[in-house]
Amino acid sequence: MPMRVRDFMSLVLERTTEHLPPELRRFQARVRFVWLQLHYWTPKVHYEVWLTRKTERIEIGLHFEGEREFSYRWAEVMAGRMPEVQAQLGPKVELEEWTPSWTRIHQTIPYDPLSEPLADDVARRLAETISVLQPIVEQERANVPPELEALVPARRGGGRRFQRRTPRHRL
Repeated sequence: MPMRVRDFMSLVLERTTEHLPPELRRFQARVRFVWLQLHYWTPKVHYEVWLTRKTERIEIGLHFEGEREFSYRWAEVMAGRMPEVQAQLGPKVELEEWTPSWTRIHQTIPYDPLSEPLADDVARRLAETISVLQPIVEQERANVPPELEALVPARRGGGRRFQRRTPRHRL
């Protein structure tokens, strides 16, 4: 019998923590409906697992969801590191524009019926993503200009903070 989404996401969070090295286990997390987000420094830079039944995919990635200048600055930094990232996480990991102001590094896997083995796979992939990308984020964080650091993510209409759209194009 398939798992409920909330149970699945809770298990992914628990197993991700187990897979992470001790120095990366101190993060803030939240589960909302079909997504799990965790961050270390600011919610504008967060790791996400997003279940999309419509496309039958599960996204696992690092999102930059600030004002355009903030997100694109991070995309530029990460673009230079993508050969290293893909060497460690695989060639299916992509850097792309998500909305006119948000960017992300992500991969997707098939959305199979939610189960404990799938939760283990997603948790392992998320922990690998964090283990590869978080040291880069920490190295580059010191180079974030204070004026970009202070920018607050723009609120979207309709009261939904995280509106999803089809990617417009690859960076």
